[in-house]
Amino acid sequence: MTQVSDVPNSPRVFQSDDVRKIKDRLDILDVVGDKVRLHRAGQGYMGLCPFHNEKTPSFRVYPDRQNYHCFGCGKGGDIFTFVMETEGLDFRQTLKVLAERAGVTLLEGSKKRVSGNLHEVMEMAGRFYRSLLSAPEGEPARAYLERRRITTETASRFELGWSGSGWDSLWRTLQGEQVTTQEALDAGLVLEGQRGGFYDRFRGRVIFPIRDVTGRLIAFGGRIVDGEGAKYVNSPEGVLYSKRRNLYLLHAAKNAIKEKKRALLVEGYMDALRLHIHGYSEAVASLGASLTEEQAKLLKRFTDRCYICYDNDAAGQEATLRGMYILQNLGLDVHVISLPSGKDPDELLRSEGGKELFDEAIGRARPLVLQHLHAVRPSLTDPAGRRRGIRSLFEGLAQLQPTVVAPYVSQLAGALDLYPNEFRQELEQFRRGKRDQPKEERRSEEKKRMFVHDPLEAALCAMLWRDDELRRSCRPEEMLPLISNEDVKEIVLAILMESPQELETRWHSMNERFPLTFIAWGGAFCEELEYPRDADSWNTVLVGLARKRVKERVDVLDARMKRNEATIEEMAEFQRLATQLKGGRKGT
Repeated sequence: MTQVSDVPNSPRVFQSDDVRKIKDRLDILDVVGDKVRLHRAGQGYMGLCPFHNEKTPSFRVYPDRQNYHCFGCGKGGDIFTFVMETEGLDFRQTLKVLAERAGVTLLEGSKKRVSGNLHEVMEMAGRFYRSLLSAPEGEPARAYLERRRITTETASRFELGWSGSGWDSLWRTLQGEQVTTQEALDAGLVLEGQRGGFYDRFRGRVIFPIRDVTGRLIAFGGRIVDGEGAKYVNSPEGVLYSKRRNLYLLHAAKNAIKEKKRALLVEGYMDALRLHIHGYSEAVASLGASLTEEQAKLLKRFTDRCYICYDNDAAGQEATLRGMYILQNLGLDVHVISLPSGKDPDELLRSEGGKELFDEAIGRARPLVLQHLHAVRPSLTDPAGRRRGIRSLFEGLAQLQPTVVAPYVSQLAGALDLYPNEFRQELEQFRRGKRDQPKEERRSEEKKRMFVHDPLEAALCAMLWRDDELRRSCRPEEMLPLISNEDVKEIVLAILMESPQELETRWHSMNERFPLTFIAWGGAFCEELEYPRDADSWNTVLVGLARKRVKERVDVLDARMKRNEATIEEMAEFQRLATQLKGGRKGT
């Protein structure tokens, strides 16, 4: 458990009363659930670890103890540790984030702003923009929103604002709040002019605030009202914001997504807003035409179903297909909504009877396979484009499990002028062609993949694989820190949790060749070095791996010292580990 006294820079004014009140009001399942999709497993809950990439869940949450632990990477702690680790915050910042979420008023002795808190700077900017929207100078923005049928109440609900037309109105306000130039630049709120001055990034635009999944303000989108310039200007990628890792309105939609067991994915701010206004509170926007894998993983935390409603133009259709396959390959059931007359959700829902039409469109939504067929169907009647259309379709279908394609074989076969059995044969030949054509290349790639791995890690896997007693005596939290490669960690964890017979069957059924190839390579390595099957050889492998991990840490610390970035504690750690390595060499 995190203790206030154990955390650097945790001021005494916050002390344990604040921490206790927060923990009394917040459940770790809710806090972790914002980042990890959890499933009950025994007395606790399990999910994919947010701290390292893994395919087999090794991250466990224990509600009775209000803590978590990952058997893959070893990280663990309570709600404070989790937020600090996932959000990159210090204790003071974490305390404020969780206090706000819990509705706890902190017992601070000083009201002075904490320097370096960019989220606080963003909130200042958000308040500034909102105040301008209701001020006399916000008339152009209010007129624009009225034309788009956005009421004052709706603008307030979604925290819309107005940046004004002045060159440095926000910057002067931030300076008055003791915000430094670097903070304003890091937050993406100001730009540096060619002559050295600073001016506001957003000018003459309606402002849409973008919050992350936990509700923290991380960026803004600005829509021009009139005049020349880009239609939208957005906060830059930087310290706070990464477009590919966030979804607009997810913080407001996540509970509805869980309750309705689906997400509605659209492209733009206004589409998402309009859907929320009309009761579709499970709607989010992808902040761009192409859905990214990181965004798909965000949705996967909260649901297994996603309905995509992108524009019907060619670019929109391509983006839809790419997004669909990303979502489907992550295990989501994906459907595409096609709206009548080429309208977007905002336009349709503003029209008479729009909600009924949108509900009907949801009812007609096509699953991934049929949507791809629909997208390529025009090319199938064109002799010049038929081959390209069929190849596009087969390349997509080849990514899917046969069980996903099976319900639609009759429709697919009919569209391609084939009997169902002929279609199955064609698709299987296409799959086999993609597998068999580069057979020698694939063997070469497998050999290359072996060489980038550590033979000692392979030896450890081989020894665990063939020795029942070793598997029973070893614990994941002891073995996994010795492994540097994430793929190998997955193999080790699997060996410790399942029998070799079960694993061999599962790996073969999933066409996962690498684990068994890697284990065989480890066995060959042991035989080549004449490692006997005894405790001495096992200890030799463990010591060798531990030494490599220490050497890697020494190299990291050495690089930080060379860049003058190392702390006093890191320099002391470097000396201790370097001495340990020298001592190990003397003993070998």
